[in-house]
Amino acid sequence: SSLTRVTSCHQALWGVLVMALSTLFGQDEEKQVNTSPTISFDDKKINNMVEGDSGISSLDDGLTLNVKIQDVDSVSASSDGNDMLPNFLGKPFQAVVGSQNKWNPFRKKSGLLGVMHAQTKKNRVVSKHGRVNTVKKSDEVQEHHRLLKDFFTSMVDLSWSWTLFSFAASFYISWLIFAVVWYMVVLLHGDLAEDKPDNHKVCVENIVDFTSCFLYSLETQHTIGYGGRATTEECPMAVIVMSVQSIVGVVIQACMAGIVFAKFTKPTGRAETLMFSKNALITLRNGAFYLVVRLADLRPTHLIECHVSGHFMAKETTEEGEEIPYHLASMSVGSNIDGTTDYIQPFWPIIVSHKIDEDSPLYQMAPRDFQSKQFEIIITLEGVTPETGCSVQVRTSYLPSEILWGQRFEHSTVVYDKEMSKYAVSYGTLNNFLEDRTPRCSAKEYEERNGRKSSNISNSASSNSLLSP
Repeated sequence: SSLTRVTSCHQALWGVLVMALSTLFGQDEEKQVNTSPTISFDDKKINNMVEGDSGISSLDDGLTLNVKIQDVDSVSASSDGNDMLPNFLGKPFQAVVGSQNKWNPFRKKSGLLGVMHAQTKKNRVVSKHGRVNTVKKSDEVQEHHRLLKDFFTSMVDLSWSWTLFSFAASFYISWLIFAVVWYMVVLLHGDLAEDKPDNHKVCVENIVDFTSCFLYSLETQHTIGYGGRATTEECPMAVIVMSVQSIVGVVIQACMAGIVFAKFTKPTGRAETLMFSKNALITLRNGAFYLVVRLADLRPTHLIECHVSGHFMAKETTEEGEEIPYHLASMSVGSNIDGTTDYIQPFWPIIVSHKIDEDSPLYQMAPRDFQSKQFEIIITLEGVTPETGCSVQVRTSYLPSEILWGQRFEHSTVVYDKEMSKYAVSYGTLNNFLEDRTPRCSAKEYEERNGRKSSNISNSASSNSLLSP
């Protein structure tokens, strides 16, 4: 009937919509970006179904979903210096897991959010999350030996998987090496011979083969003492080996425990509780232009000795013609209204500002220049955690498209609660801003206009004084 056909058609179209959404939001975030799915109709199949009066319930057979998947540039799709690491066998993780089309509950979801995330990292030195977007070239390995000289820091910087693997490998290798040493001791002493004399006294009791030596090495290094095997006073070399292995075992445990403790105390997670506003604003304050950014500390135990700094990255050309493609120039950023005093107290979300004066790289830039010039402003916050005393450094960056002209932040993050007699802090309004009447010209042009006006006023005042009797 017609009602059955309409219902079947609705079911088919709903199935196609579900397929499109699952394909759009189900690809891997780091390596693929999905474009808009296009649905193509196979008229031949649909006509055959309609002519045969088989209903439109199998309309899915006449529909094909075409999703174009394009690979993202390996540099822009890298996770800011944290690229996809190979596993212990040297193969990529995706090659081990299997095809990307297979369902994987542990993969990161993407789609439109994946495209936006990839764009936030493209052509940036520092991502919005503070990761430095740099990577070493694979062919430059001649200086890697220097990392071994700083062994402890290199071990702390390893991922947890490699740290746990190194932890287990260090024990197994030491057990195996001392098992070979014990085997050589008992073998040279003749303890493994079948025709031993009756008065022969062994170096280690109950050692019959290499497996026994390995088990005794493990028991000695960790002072297990099951009671089945023990060193005798017959062989001085056995006593020396037992002493050396005990010392080596303690050293390995101390080193690995120190590395694991150092990884636990790394304040990398502390940076996740420090927030920056998504946009930087340019506003007029007390007759001067300022670049303002708002930041906040979510934890009630705030950082101590907090300092904020800024850098401006752009291409520079000297008077002699030297071109510096990526020049980092420092910018003065402070918590005062005039941009001074880089020391801050993050009791609640505060605004740090940079005064756009003659020493500022933004001095000659007008709103129209933000659409054509390429640069990046990096804001860095550094402090000390009171819990561990470790230094924390978190940063973010702003591209020209993320700097809004003629806007100011809405001051609604702190409100005094009379009932509780406390200051109520709201972090949800961190990115709220309002439009103001900042002139749409550069700071240099604004100062020149004010200078001409002040000079005209002074000249008119002097002429009036001369004309007065």
